[in-house]
Amino acid sequence: MDWRADFIEAKYHLTVAKRMMRGYIEYPEKRFLIGVINESSKSASSLIRAFLIYEQMNIVGNKFLVKNNKKELGLEDFFKIASKYLEITTYENLMKIFEIKKARKISPIELAKGEKIILLIEGKYRVLTVTRINEFIDSIRDGIIAFPGNVRQV
Repeated sequence: MDWRADFIEAKYHLTVAKRMMRGYIEYPEKRFLIGVINESSKSASSLIRAFLIYEQMNIVGNKFLVKNNKKELGLEDFFKIASKYLEITTYENLMKIFEIKKARKISPIELAKGEKIILLIEGKYRVLTVTRINEFIDSIRDGIIAFPGNVRQV
């Protein structure tokens, strides 16, 4: 397991998300925003996996990683190490991206109106704005910048 592959994948999906956001600005269609959400989710997932692999490879004394080396690392493990590398708002936005992607899948209604996506989730309408989606993109970028590995070689 090497963190570099996941780190490169995180950067790639972030670049795609940014490009799709520029496409939305030129041609405001819902599919661009949906694409941005999907690519942001892939980027955040890869970034979190890179953090976990990096931590496992470099911090041998960390109890929760050494205790069960064979277990698949997950979001609970990321929560334990996130404060070491990320600001709280960056961490919260990374987690929110996953919530939004999941909510999108279960939402029976998905509308685009202006610079907003409206989702019906558990009987309540939720509104996601372009500004908020840009905040998610910025948080992924901040997470990539905060990555502790020698990223100049990647």
